[in-house]
Amino acid sequence: MFCYQCEQRAANGGCRVMGVCGKDPQTAALQDLLIHASQGISMYAHRARALGASDHEIDLFVVEALFTTVTNVNFDPERLAGLVRRAAWPTPASCAS
Repeated sequence: MFCYQCEQRAANGGCRVMGVCGKDPQTAALQDLLIHASQGISMYAHRARALGASDHEIDLFVVEALFTTVTNVNFDPERLAGLVRRAAWPTPASCAS
């Protein structure tokens, strides 16, 4: 494990075995994956907006995903996995517009 997410990191170099905050390796990996997915979604959303298209649901999802990771408010691996799944497989409603 190497955790990038918080200001509590050990010796200003990141936690390596278990987070100073109590985060486990699975949770750190899911947060990293969610951040990576959010970056990709954001790049496509930015390009779409430049072409005149936008999706409020996607914008809200990115904010929710980043809040969940950046602020270290949620160490629930099931919830994080659910957000990763939402990032990878959008709901049919969000694909229709």
